[in-house]
Amino acid sequence: MTRGRGRPPKVKVNPVTGLDRSMTMGELNDIKQQKLEAEGILKHVSEHQVSGAGEAIDKNRLKAQIDRYDAILHEGAPQKVRGLNKDRLAREAQDLREKMQRNMPTMDEMMHPSRNPGAVQKHMKWEARNLENIKRYKEVMRTIEPDDPTNTSIDRLRREK
Repeated sequence: MTRGRGRPPKVKVNPVTGLDRSMTMGELNDIKQQKLEAEGILKHVSEHQVSGAGEAIDKNRLKAQIDRYDAILHEGAPQKVRGLNKDRLAREAQDLREKMQRNMPTMDEMMHPSRNPGAVQKHMKWEARNLENIKRYKEVMRTIEPDDPTNTSIDRLRREK
């Protein structure tokens, strides 16, 4: 009789965005651009008499798409935190930083892999061991400082040598 490995851990997926994390600034900006484009098309179709291929544009579908973009922007943005919760998240980020910096390849190893044989494998193994910590660190940093697109960079944690 074979033993089962158990159930995989349940990942909380946002039903609106389809992601298990908050959206990045780039993703949010892309959705904003798509919404603006859809609003522009809707405005043009509403103001002008469109004939030919333009008649096939469904205004109700465009309105529903704009509403969907609004919902994605509302649900996908990182939640604003203040006070004690922000302090708690900052402490968690510091703990994660300290855990991840152990055995992390240095900046010199990553910038010059030809001088450091095995640096790429070392990084790949380190990343596999710390995958959950990396995901959590990025989510915490997005929540603490949502307007800074560089705050989730793991390379900022690397030592010089």
